[in-house]
Amino acid sequence: MSSRRRFVLQPWIPAAASAVGVLAVLLLAANSEPVMIAIRGALAHISSVLLNLFGQDTVVQGTTVQSSIFGISVVTACTGLFTTGLFLIAVMAFPARWTAKLIGAAIGIGGIFIVNIIRLVSLFFIGVHWPGFIDSAHQLIWQSLLIVIAVVLWLLWAGRWAHAPRTS
Repeated sequence: MSSRRRFVLQPWIPAAASAVGVLAVLLLAANSEPVMIAIRGALAHISSVLLNLFGQDTVVQGTTVQSSIFGISVVTACTGLFTTGLFLIAVMAFPARWTAKLIGAAIGIGGIFIVNIIRLVSLFFIGVHWPGFIDSAHQLIWQSLLIVIAVVLWLLWAGRWAHAPRTS
């Protein structure tokens, strides 16, 4: 009689492995100066285009959006990369089907990107019109709001699309 045991992959193993993979990619991107410069530059250009649509007459110099009145520099902490990474880790670690995880990734990447662009544009306007309020808006309000929005996006995803797979 053979007493061979059948190997059963625990459902948490792929979720944990994918979360670790997201963390590794995040760390690689954050530690790659060319990648970060490209991301920061893209955010600066998109912000400048939107600001110009609102009549602000801005130009981009490297990763700085500048007008004759005010300027903002897009630094690594302003990219939303870390918030997006944490969101993706939470999605990947959640026991859901892979299609649901892909939907969650799209919601997080897209949603946090849009909110971050709104953040950069609004900080520019705050700097132009209420320069004394810029530090509070940047450090207290927007950093907290970005985290809250990421949590809300995750909760919406988890409640709507992320139904844990059934085990038999």
